[in-house]
Amino acid sequence: MTTLHARLVVALLALVVPLCVLFVIVILTTSQSYYQEITQKLNVELAARIVADEPSLMMDDEATEAALDKIASTVAMTNPGVEIYLVDYAGNIRGASVAMDDIKRKKVDAEPIYEFLEGGMNFPILGTDPRRERGSKIFSVSRLEPRIGYLYVILADATRDSMIRTVQNSTVLKVSLWVMITALVTAFVFGLWMFTYLTRRLRGLSRTMNAFRESDFVVTDKVRRVTPKDELDGLQNIFADMSERISEQVQDLRQVDLLRRELITNISHDLRTPLAAVQGYLETLQLKATTLTEEERQHYLSVASKQSERLGKLIADLFDLSRFDAKAVQARPEEFPLQELAQDVVLKFEESAKARGVRLELLFDKNLPFVKADVGLIERALTNLIENALRYTPSGGEVRLELHKLSNGVSVFVKDTGQGISSDELPFIFERFYRAKGNDDKTGSGLGLAITKRILELHGQEIGVSSTSGRGTTFSFELPST
Repeated sequence: MTTLHARLVVALLALVVPLCVLFVIVILTTSQSYYQEITQKLNVELAARIVADEPSLMMDDEATEAALDKIASTVAMTNPGVEIYLVDYAGNIRGASVAMDDIKRKKVDAEPIYEFLEGGMNFPILGTDPRRERGSKIFSVSRLEPRIGYLYVILADATRDSMIRTVQNSTVLKVSLWVMITALVTAFVFGLWMFTYLTRRLRGLSRTMNAFRESDFVVTDKVRRVTPKDELDGLQNIFADMSERISEQVQDLRQVDLLRRELITNISHDLRTPLAAVQGYLETLQLKATTLTEEERQHYLSVASKQSERLGKLIADLFDLSRFDAKAVQARPEEFPLQELAQDVVLKFEESAKARGVRLELLFDKNLPFVKADVGLIERALTNLIENALRYTPSGGEVRLELHKLSNGVSVFVKDTGQGISSDELPFIFERFYRAKGNDDKTGSGLGLAITKRILELHGQEIGVSSTSGRGTTFSFELPST
């Protein structure tokens, strides 16, 4: 009884069975009334004919027993079950064709008699049944002359038989009952078919939802969308959208969880290296403080200082990236000349480039328009891109920052002549802690490109990359003008 289909079947049964019972009751009741009506109409003149045949029924207000016995015998031959009573105008029974000891009520109700004698046509008219404490029967009645009372004739009523016998003896009732039962059974079977047909889509949707749940809420086969014709079609379309959204979110959560585990692994590895270096050199300084020369002491301090700076930068980058991922950083656009910001960034890396033996230059078109962006975030993005390019460009190479005018903004290119990135690695370079292969420089945190991508996403822009192995790499993005 747990399925909707089973409940609908039970509801249909609860509707059909009472209807069958009600129909049988109505048929039997109306048949009884109809039989009483016909019987009474056919015998409406019976009492009057008896009075005409036996005018001496009442003498001195008393019933003539001989006359009653004669009438009862005669009528019983043609209409068995008829009972004859002599009543006065007050309704008191003065004589009867049955034993007086069998009479339970000594007085009959006069209202039905008046209605009958006044020519009432609303048959059947039911009168008092003297032989029962309660109940009524069809009758015929006539006045006795001189005006001394009534001849009250209780007509035989076959409807007192059992209902089953009535049905058995009535061809019309049997046919009517069979027709009704057939109609109800047909309606029940048709209802079952309709319920099965109407719930098939719901059962199909239920199977799809169970399959979605068993697949750990990941869509393997997309739910088919349909043109909405009713509520079930709308429900199917809603589930299709919902399942895809849930599947995407579940996969995103799994990806985030995977990245979280990778992040913890990478953080523990990347933090352990500089910490171990700092700790090792400081312990060396501490243990050999009296034996080290000033030059060795300065060397150890310099290495420890660089490792501390690397550790500090890694922690800062991790903090910034977590803020970007948590959407705690919001861009605050303002108008500014991009070429001036680019000159400041290039100047910041000029000494580092010379130390690496790499030529760093800035190229930009004349009359560049002001761009609208967050100055601090764009500076961070340019810094990360140039720093990354210098790290992967060998001595004798070149790194260029180019700014070109567009119809609605400025395009930015950071080009290097380094070893390039293979096509297999390009899809992963913006992931945190990812480092391209073939480079021994481990000073980077592996977070710069990931941060840069999120900065540009905050500005509604995408960062592009193109690279040829052994021939350098180019990063590019655009900023809108005012």
